[in-house]
Amino acid sequence: MTGDGTLVKIIATFGILFAFWAMLSTYFDAFHLIGGVICSAIVAVLSHDLLIPGRRAGVIRKTGRFIFWYVPWLLVEIFHAGFDVAYRVLHPSMPIAPSIISFDTGLSGDVSRTVLANSMTLTPGTLTVDVEGGVYIVHSLCPTFSRDATMQKKVAAVFEEKE
Repeated sequence: MTGDGTLVKIIATFGILFAFWAMLSTYFDAFHLIGGVICSAIVAVLSHDLLIPGRRAGVIRKTGRFIFWYVPWLLVEIFHAGFDVAYRVLHPSMPIAPSIISFDTGLSGDVSRTVLANSMTLTPGTLTVDVEGGVYIVHSLCPTFSRDATMQKKVAAVFEEKE
């Protein structure tokens, strides 16, 4: 343990985990309470930096932007894409030309890359097949469904990365 507040992070993580465990548990005898304490302590030691990262990470700002700016935008995109897919399926003259699209992104963070991959998969008509480094392979119902440019810009803005 170093003097950078690691012990405080572990204790705070333990408190949150044990409170969550107690809230979900229906057994409050000694055996189950001790088991909850032991499990919460082990998980807190191993993963305290995931729940409470360093101050320089800007987690609160990024989380706020993700929840209040990106998620509503993504929900609207999912809604529009769902109607577009339904229209293409039901209308015989609309083109459906499945294709595999590969593109490279400038996103460097694991979380931002994961958010981009999952966002494309959640949007009807596209499916992220593989991600290796910054290269995405996406299956698209039709070539115009490739929303990677707009989504990539949004994700880069949320996680403060250059695209």
